[in-house]
Amino acid sequence: MKTAARVFGLLLPAMTSCTSLYYVHDPQAGVISAGQLPGFLKAVRCELVTFYEIERRRKAAYLLLAKTAPEEAFTRYSYFEVAPKLYGAFTVELKVTDSAGIGAGTSEDFKRILSPSSSETVHVGPTLSGQGTYDLIWSFLLRQDAAPLAISPDELPNQNDRARCFSAPIRTLEDLEALAETSQSDTINFTRINVNGQKPLAAWLRDNGSLMSENFLYPAKGSEKAEPAQMYYSFAVQVIGGIEAKYSLVTVSWNPLAVQGTGSLQQNSNLQLYINGPSSAYANAAKSGSSGFATPKPELGSAENPIHIAEPKKEPEGKDKIKPAAREPGATRVPSVGRERPYLLAPNAVFPPSPSQ
Repeated sequence: MKTAARVFGLLLPAMTSCTSLYYVHDPQAGVISAGQLPGFLKAVRCELVTFYEIERRRKAAYLLLAKTAPEEAFTRYSYFEVAPKLYGAFTVELKVTDSAGIGAGTSEDFKRILSPSSSETVHVGPTLSGQGTYDLIWSFLLRQDAAPLAISPDELPNQNDRARCFSAPIRTLEDLEALAETSQSDTINFTRINVNGQKPLAAWLRDNGSLMSENFLYPAKGSEKAEPAQMYYSFAVQVIGGIEAKYSLVTVSWNPLAVQGTGSLQQNSNLQLYINGPSSAYANAAKSGSSGFATPKPELGSAENPIHIAEPKKEPEGKDKIKPAAREPGATRVPSVGRERPYLLAPNAVFPPSPSQ
C-alpha cells in the first residue's frame, strides 16, 4: 500500500501542473531550446535572402537571353518572380503538450468469502488525467528586396559575424548558385537548413520556383499562361515521449489492487514560409471570388480616351425657369447602371497566426 501511495504522490504534482494556469511549461524547453532559436532564425533569414538574390539575378539573365533564345533562357534561368516591393513572412511555432494521469490499468478488486461455495467481489476502476498545451508563435516580416550584406574591400572575413550571411562578396550568379548548393564553404556564416538531408533550402526553393514558372515563362499564348503568385511551405516536426508505471498487490481480500500511472510529453515544431509574387494579393482574393481581370481603360486625355468639354446652355431671358421636382423625404437616389465601375480586388480577410492541430 505504501508503494501505491508513492505512485499517487508522484502523479499528483504532474497532474496539478497540467490543470492549472499557475504552472505553465516553456515551449522553448524541448527539441528546439531558447539558446538554439537565434541561430535557427538567422538560418531561415539567410536561406530566404539567398533565394531572393538568386531569383533577381536569374530574372535579369533570363530577360537578356530571352530576346534571342527564349527556350534556352527558360532552361537556364527560369525563375519565380519575387515582388521586391512586398514583404515576405515566416512564422516559427513551438508547442508542448504535457499529460499525466491514472491509467485504465488502475483497479481495486475487493473479494469477500461468503461461504465455502460462494464469494463476492467489488471492483472499482478509477481514472483521472490532466493535459496542458503551451504554444509559442513568432511571426516575422522580411523585405523581399533584401540582399546579402555587402562587404567592403578593407574588411577581413569573420566567421562569427552574427549579422551577415556570407563572409565574402558574391560577384556572379554562378558563384551564388554554387554557394546555394553547398554547406561546406568557408564563406557561409550560418547553419544550412537541408531538405531531405541533401539540398540546402535556398537551392530547393529555387528549383521549386523553376517548376512553378513552367506554364508562365515557357513560350505560351495569352490566356494559356498560369501565373505563379505565391509560395507557401510548412515544415512540422513532432516528438513524443512518455512513461508508464504500474503497481499490483494480491492478498486474500485484494485480488488484485493495481495502480497504473502514465505521463507523456509531446513537442511540435513548425516553420512556415510565405514568398509573395506581384499577384499574391489577387491569388488570395480569388479563393473567395473577390478578384477579377479586365482590359485597363486608356489614360484620360489620350487619343483613345479624349477629354470632351461641353459649355453650359444659356437659357433665354424672360422665360420662367423650370425647377426640378423635389424628392420626397427619405427617398434614395437609384444609381445608374451605366455609371458603375467594377473593381479588381476586395479587401482580404486578415487572420492572426493560429496554432497547429
